[in-house]
Amino acid sequence: MQGLSSMFLAITCLLAFARRAAGIALPDSSGSYKDDAMPGFKENPEDWIYSGQMLSVPRSSIAATSVGHFALFAGGRLQNDLYTDVVDIFNKQTGKWTISHLSSSRSSIGAGSVAGRYALFAGGLDASFRPMSVVDVYDTETSKWSTLNLHTPRSSPKILDLGTVSAIVGGLSGDLQYLSRSVDYVNANLAISNDTLQIDYPQFGVAISDSANGLGLFTSGYQNNRPGERFNDFQPSNQTTVFEATDSAVSHTTDQTFPYPRWGAGGAAVNRVFAIGGGHLFGDGLSEPLTTVVDRVDIYDAGTGEWVSTPLKLSVPRDYPLVQTLGDYIVFVSGTDQSKDFDILDTRSLAFIANTHHKPSLYTLRYDASAVTVDNCLLIVAGGLVYQGRSTTGSVEMFDACIH
Repeated sequence: MQGLSSMFLAITCLLAFARRAAGIALPDSSGSYKDDAMPGFKENPEDWIYSGQMLSVPRSSIAATSVGHFALFAGGRLQNDLYTDVVDIFNKQTGKWTISHLSSSRSSIGAGSVAGRYALFAGGLDASFRPMSVVDVYDTETSKWSTLNLHTPRSSPKILDLGTVSAIVGGLSGDLQYLSRSVDYVNANLAISNDTLQIDYPQFGVAISDSANGLGLFTSGYQNNRPGERFNDFQPSNQTTVFEATDSAVSHTTDQTFPYPRWGAGGAAVNRVFAIGGGHLFGDGLSEPLTTVVDRVDIYDAGTGEWVSTPLKLSVPRDYPLVQTLGDYIVFVSGTDQSKDFDILDTRSLAFIANTHHKPSLYTLRYDASAVTVDNCLLIVAGGLVYQGRSTTGSVEMFDACIH
């Protein structure tokens, strides 16, 4: 018996070693998978593997974020315009979906993460369309929820993941200011503190994180040129705030201006390269169109601290695009345009990859959807509005660029 036990132990160890060498996660004593090794990445987008799933509840305006091996899709708007508290959670290591709940039903929620452990769902609108201050916090290590409170209630705040600390920036305040200058910082201990953006006008902009380098950019969008007055004056904004985190301390500067102000752009960052693309401009409706959707992509190089002088172009104009990073790529997809194709920017060459074979591409044309990237190699697009905005969908499309 002792010889058999020794042989079994030896075989187990050999299998464990083989699984580690192959990059396969092993369960710990509790049966959960704790291997933090990152998978490799398929450089050729045509090799990315497509699969489909469904959310537990079809909805749009979903707050989505990823933390470690998890993707979370929280709250949102149902077909009947009611809000939900449902959270769909995908564990990439097990390939399984589970369902959880926010502390209350709401939409227009800010989503992000901090310290590679916690998912943050900040603010939002309640059933009476009032801005909220609650921040629901999900601990991916314990699968438990807790709550924090913003300094000021607001809907649609933006969250910058700066590594050891996250900044919850701006949003819609519901008072005469309407757009908020408020910033709340959440650190790895879930302590929360408040600050104020040092900008001329309150702004509702695009928030882009490069968490690996502790950098964030809040820019573009629109600003209120008449804060505190009865009637607001919303104009496209060139205000740009650069955030930088060192340990748990955060500084922010406003010496850069966005080169082509517009509404509805989207952005992402990797390798200290920040790309902001798409959006729209308003005209007078007479000598120029009332609304013009743009194909422009502006690049901010955090290494030089400057905007690249020559903008890039998307394959089609995109308004409110979904923008995510995969490996060294920044991917633009969806929006209110009619294209299912991806625009894939290689940040090493600052050039878009040719997509002549229409692969990868979306299966379901949608907008007001949500997207996340897990382990820097799995892109997930979920929910949204289809059929010319008449129906919500629970469709989940997964584009796997991981080398398993």
